[in-house]
Amino acid sequence: MVSTTTTVPRHARTAIGAVLLLLLARYVLLAAACAPFGDDWGYAAMGMRSEPWARLLHEHRTWNGRYFSNALVLYGPLTLGLGPGLTLYRLMPVLLLFLSTAAGAWVLGARPAFDLPRGDRWMLALGFTLLQLHLMPHLGEGLYWYTGAVTYQGAWVLMLLHAGALLRAEAAGLGWRWGPVAGLTLVAAAGCNETAMVLLVLGHAVPVLGALRQGRRPAPMPVALLALAVGCGLVVALAPGNAVRSMHFPQRHDLWLTLGMGGAQALRFAASWLVDPVLPAVLLLAWQAGRSEVHRRFPCVFVRGPVRWSAAAALALAAGTLLPYWAMGMLGQHRTLNLVLAPFLLAAVATAMAWGRSLHLRRVPAWSTARGVRRLALGVALAGLVGWGNDLHVTRDLLSGDAWRFRRHTASLHSGIARAVRNGEALAEVPVFPAPLRSLRIPEPTADPEAYWNRTLAGYFGGDAFRVVAAPAPTASRPPGER
Repeated sequence: MVSTTTTVPRHARTAIGAVLLLLLARYVLLAAACAPFGDDWGYAAMGMRSEPWARLLHEHRTWNGRYFSNALVLYGPLTLGLGPGLTLYRLMPVLLLFLSTAAGAWVLGARPAFDLPRGDRWMLALGFTLLQLHLMPHLGEGLYWYTGAVTYQGAWVLMLLHAGALLRAEAAGLGWRWGPVAGLTLVAAAGCNETAMVLLVLGHAVPVLGALRQGRRPAPMPVALLALAVGCGLVVALAPGNAVRSMHFPQRHDLWLTLGMGGAQALRFAASWLVDPVLPAVLLLAWQAGRSEVHRRFPCVFVRGPVRWSAAAALALAAGTLLPYWAMGMLGQHRTLNLVLAPFLLAAVATAMAWGRSLHLRRVPAWSTARGVRRLALGVALAGLVGWGNDLHVTRDLLSGDAWRFRRHTASLHSGIARAVRNGEALAEVPVFPAPLRSLRIPEPTADPEAYWNRTLAGYFGGDAFRVVAAPAPTASRPPGER
């Protein structure tokens, strides 16, 4: 949301900030109803029953090279046992919400790249976090599923911290004062997942190659960070486990499939985000800000023109679709799109601001700059953050009581499985929630005991020999004489 002291009165900013906090509170409440599934159970079981370093090396050799996020998922909250573990599990989305917003505010606090009061920094960061949650292709995977959230949203938090350190280093003349922070956050973020690693390598290659193209000698710090990014990328990309994992995907490494389907998926998601009423409203506000004196508070945005920012948005989105198709021959889950959505949105907003600034001396339709249009856009954005997309599902699940019914169902499910294990049973029949939450979309156990969701759930509670199946759905009795 575009808001600064030059255009919005203090009382209006306070009101907008209060509304944003109330909107965020829904996501905090929903965290009380989230539940582990799939990889959460599997990684926790492996972490509980193996030596730490041995297990990390095993993952590196047999599955992937994510040296940082592997440690987080193998030794996450559930390794402490279901009692304390589930409580901490449900606190993790709240922590990620705070860290995402705080990291965004920290980036906006880097002077002279930005010139914003503290309150505006936090309000803009909070608005961006809400926009990201609103447009996430899969909210459950993006924030509430621990394995996916720490691997991808955790990487985004680290990338924001890295960006904040870089802006401060640039303000200090590219000295080494912020070098340790930039280096550590780079190493951690690159070790979270392959998409973050590629984005970081590309992001650090652009300024170095740009300087060389202009015949200038790059400063030592950008060169060192690029070398570090490439080194981390090689550790991730050349891990022996990548070859083992790729054997499960026979359509991998198909160039035409990658370009064709990856490109089509990129267009699909870009279109779905751009037709959502919230994003066009935000882009209109950003465009108006670029035309006004507000642009003075965002000087770093106007170092590059709208074409370069548009290219950055396209590159970020392409990384989220092309990489999965190259590695697996399919898009798979939406975790990579959840991650690249954030840099895509940043670049899209910067494009709108830079475009507005480039047109500030040209005549445009009077309605596009009217105060009433600005108020309408702000109203549409706030209304969409209540009753559209993910926000509509979150609001419905909370107000209908389905979220709390699902929480009670989860407690009953876990206690039933634990009771079966204590009784020495080899198989547990468990109830299935009749209608999955629209916001979380958590898969339920199926009638197949060998299904992945069933095996990981059973393995956490009872080991490899134990099995879980969904209980048959109750059937309505027929009236006498009815066939």
